[in-house]
Amino acid sequence: MPLLGAVAILSVGCDGVGGAATRPQPPVEVQPLRLTTLVVRTTVQRGDTIESLCRRLAGDDWVAWRDALLREMDPKALLPGTVVDAREGPAGRLAELSFELDLRSTVRAVAKGTSIGVQRFDKPIVSTVARVQGNVSSSLFAAVEEAGESPELAVRLAEIFEWDIDFFRDLRPGDSFVVIVDRQTVGGVFYRYGTIFAARFVNAGRVLNALIYPDGRGRLGYYDLQGRPLRKQFLKAPLKFSRITSRFSPRRFHPILKRPMPHWGVDYGAPVGTPVRVTCDGTVRFVGRKGGAGKMVSVRHANGYETNYLHLSRYAKRIHRGVRVEQGQVIGYVGQTGWATAPHLDYRVRLNGHWINPLRISSPATKPIAQPRLRRYLSYALAGQALLDGKEPPDGAAG
Repeated sequence: MPLLGAVAILSVGCDGVGGAATRPQPPVEVQPLRLTTLVVRTTVQRGDTIESLCRRLAGDDWVAWRDALLREMDPKALLPGTVVDAREGPAGRLAELSFELDLRSTVRAVAKGTSIGVQRFDKPIVSTVARVQGNVSSSLFAAVEEAGESPELAVRLAEIFEWDIDFFRDLRPGDSFVVIVDRQTVGGVFYRYGTIFAARFVNAGRVLNALIYPDGRGRLGYYDLQGRPLRKQFLKAPLKFSRITSRFSPRRFHPILKRPMPHWGVDYGAPVGTPVRVTCDGTVRFVGRKGGAGKMVSVRHANGYETNYLHLSRYAKRIHRGVRVEQGQVIGYVGQTGWATAPHLDYRVRLNGHWINPLRISSPATKPIAQPRLRRYLSYALAGQALLDGKEPPDGAAG
């Protein structure tokens, strides 16, 4: 009698003593054996790539799995900590991969014969225009967290006002902010911030307003209530968040040479690897080592200006002599090369060959909105100002 898929009738045991007659027993069903699949769960480690993941999970088939995934997703989206489930088929070969890229997106790859199909499933994003306000007691990050928001909003706010406020040096207790922002959720859980439509920052009694608006070429930028752009020729600082450890001085005691010497720059203390941004559009004039300056980058700008970035640990990619750079572009990373007792950036500025104090640069704004677009903008600004004030926009305000 076959075992698998059959019904076996067992007549065992006895009733009574001394060989009494047996009674029929109920039948026992034997279920057929099922093929099982092995599910392996792994976590993406720092330094992992799509290729290393496929090598680890797909064996000899790793090339086909790697190429299939690369056709459908950005390799940079595979972040450390991502949990990956892999299912093996009957022959011990990889049959399926699935993982969540983030709160919204899931990727599933399935072997179909000799090919591999990859699908990406995206949950819907729900956008809500939110009005967020807060007060500064210690730092911008702390103020944003106290308002119940993500630190990402603090970074975005600092980027809007970075031409007017150094958010490490200029903040004061009692400063305040208001932001009108597209707050996006997935399944009721915060996902990210979209566009910041309007913002206000009160710094030491000075009120700064910003509204997003396209220029004549359709590029979005931020403007004040009169249509003047917030963007100026120079950023306030080459690092987003840092502290000043030494200032511009014609006579400063040198910590290594142990004697008074001119210090023609401003030192910003920051960890090794902190991105260094060029403060103004220009052309790279020098990249390399120069004595006590260590690794440095020098950039030439319009109107006779030159900026210098000293003691770098390394240079950003594609930064070399003659290349054009744009304001805010990363050109290198903080280090401790040359004559430096601790990691920092020495930022220096020359005007027509003479060193000037970087903290006293008079930085004019770029061109304002021109007529006839200015009239429409001013109507739009009235609506933005009302939202910042917590009021309904006036009737007839342009959008």
